[in-house]
Amino acid sequence: MNSHVLESLRKTFDQPETAIESNAEWVVFDEETSASSTQANVNPIEQVRSGPLALLELILKNPVQLDRLIRRPEYQVELVPRLLAISLIGFTFFGVAMSLVLSAATVWPHLFPIEAVLEGKQVTPLRFETLEASSLVTPWLNGNAFKLIAAYAIGLIAATGICLPSLYFYGLLSGVRMSMMDVVIHALKSKAVAAVTLVGILPIYAAFGLAIAIFPLPAVPRNSVLLLGLILPFIAGLSGTYSLYRGLSTLTDTMAADRRLDRECFLQRLVLSWSGVFSAVSPVLIFTLWQRLQG
Repeated sequence: MNSHVLESLRKTFDQPETAIESNAEWVVFDEETSASSTQANVNPIEQVRSGPLALLELILKNPVQLDRLIRRPEYQVELVPRLLAISLIGFTFFGVAMSLVLSAATVWPHLFPIEAVLEGKQVTPLRFETLEASSLVTPWLNGNAFKLIAAYAIGLIAATGICLPSLYFYGLLSGVRMSMMDVVIHALKSKAVAAVTLVGILPIYAAFGLAIAIFPLPAVPRNSVLLLGLILPFIAGLSGTYSLYRGLSTLTDTMAADRRLDRECFLQRLVLSWSGVFSAVSPVLIFTLWQRLQG
């Protein structure tokens, strides 16, 4: 780390608390501001208290107000389980839809241990196998559909928990002052946004899945479409990454005004670095969990 970055960090953490408070005035949330908002006609605080569905509307219609709201310490404890519920419901919907697509195509992925691939016993860790005399209910009866749902829903959330310490460290390295609760709620918000995006693009992918079930296709294009479905959560996760960066960028008001421009650029690189770490951990965790469940 060069001397310029070290000097920037020193000035950031050595500034008095009064300066931090004066720079964070816009965070104060009042009823008049929420009532006059052109993006949402309902008070966001009331939406939080109304349940996950009302919070879902806030995610879709007013993400800026949501970024401000999650910075209120008195609402963070209440928001954590609601954001987690939205994430789990969204990933569960994906698992159900993907199971229906695979069963309609009479194809199911067979996973091989990673050790077998590393030792050269298997060429690829995943292979799509055609199921003979299979119906839409077969994966549900033998439990394969529930294993897929559990692997994605639990794996994506667990990978976020594993990567939380690195996000906290990256935030401190960029000079942003935040607690571990701030890190947790920002990470869960990004997962909720990714889950909502995933549910939104599922109907488009379901159309391609229906085409596979109706029209006979060669194995290569058919498997390519199915593989695209398995990586769909990571494509939808790009929206969660942007939401995470946007939310953490609001925390730059805890810095001195003359340091914000430099630190915002540095923060963007650190968020991208954390996204790379999560992108490396989550597929391995999902695959390992799914493979263990399949036995």
